[in-house]
Amino acid sequence: MDTDLATGPLRSGVLRLDVVTPAGVAVRKDVDQVEAPSVDGEFGVLPGHLPLLAALRAGVVRYRSEGKTFVLAVGAGFAEAGGDAMTILTDRCLDAKDVDLAKTRTDLDAASKKLDAFAGAQEGAEFEELSRSVQWFQAQLEAARESGRG
Repeated sequence: MDTDLATGPLRSGVLRLDVVTPAGVAVRKDVDQVEAPSVDGEFGVLPGHLPLLAALRAGVVRYRSEGKTFVLAVGAGFAEAGGDAMTILTDRCLDAKDVDLAKTRTDLDAASKKLDAFAGAQEGAEFEELSRSVQWFQAQLEAARESGRG
């Protein structure tokens, strides 16, 4: 079952996963299954999944391919799945093995302290940006932990 790389898998019974960021395609791989963090909770996708559109929160994406599990930290975004393809559109993506643990912990601590300083005024662009930063740093640490690094 050969198909175009942009539209479907090259082998049958698998799912073509594309993770796309503003910088370009971060991951393009044939996989056996994907788990992702929606705003309503975790969900999984297998080949042949019914059409799905989900809003994603920052968190961990796991995918299995050829008996191995791979872990990514992703920022907020959207996922579209159906049939033999799944596309994740996200503002950020980082492989768990590329997480700089010391820097991420330091950045999380600094962002959390700034966020705590808002003391109840939980609105506005600065608050939202800090919240997204904290969630992104937490996603990176969770991904590293799940991959056995954290």
